[in-house]
Amino acid sequence: MTPTEITTTIRAAIVAGALGALTAIAACSDRGGDLGPNDLARIGTETLTRADLARSMPSGLSAADSTAFADAFVNNWITDRLIMQVAARHIRNTDEIDRRVEQYRRDLIIWEYRRMAVNADTALAISDADAHAYYDAHPELMKLDSPMVRGIYIKMESDAEALAEVRSLYASPDRNDIDRLEKVGLKGAIHYDYFRDQWIPARQIIDKIPREIKTTDLRKGYKLDADIDGFTYLLSVSDILPAGETIPFEAAEHHIRETLEAIRRTEADARIRRRLLDEALESGLLTLPAKH
Repeated sequence: MTPTEITTTIRAAIVAGALGALTAIAACSDRGGDLGPNDLARIGTETLTRADLARSMPSGLSAADSTAFADAFVNNWITDRLIMQVAARHIRNTDEIDRRVEQYRRDLIIWEYRRMAVNADTALAISDADAHAYYDAHPELMKLDSPMVRGIYIKMESDAEALAEVRSLYASPDRNDIDRLEKVGLKGAIHYDYFRDQWIPARQIIDKIPREIKTTDLRKGYKLDADIDGFTYLLSVSDILPAGETIPFEAAEHHIRETLEAIRRTEADARIRRRLLDEALESGLLTLPAKH
């Protein structure tokens, strides 16, 4: 039998077997007596139990989602084992599969050890001084590709009772007015983003506003107050950094720390590999050709 014929036979058997099994589950309740009270399905000597399903069930699902997950889990369990049974009859030589499984196991063990060893490396710690030094040493990487802004963004229903008060407060530079806004005026707000004390990409806010409302002319002191489709959109820009400007350290710090950590993890991994190699050579565990 050719590989193509084998594949066709397997596919046909899988479809027929899966449909038959699922139909039996759905319609042949008289066969349920073969299962124990905590069993959900059995194929050959393998049994799927309620405990197996419970261990795999994600937390926080609604009743409907839990039912859908359970149905899919049982069906997948059945189909997988039907595939395995058919495949086992047609794939005689499993040496290559066994070799790949063993290689995958070795790779997982190696990866886990390297991860543990790297995490234990004290050189991974990144101080504030390290982050500032990287920021100062790489000014060419600290340029904005697109604008960043500070300000306040609000979305409310246009008939919200507190809308008039929100309109009178949201652009105020007085912190007391903002406190009043947050305590009293935002009860009906659908979205409220306060970012006067941090820089965020302007696109992050623009994407929340319908395209019909033009917000391309952002500048310091810019105010937006627009109604569309029963909603009111309010935006107050207290400051802006245009594209091409230097990214403030506080806006770049998270990315800097991620970059430094990636660099140090690579360096730590290289040290581990070098140390293991040296130790193996010194102990005689590893033998290499002599250098000429």
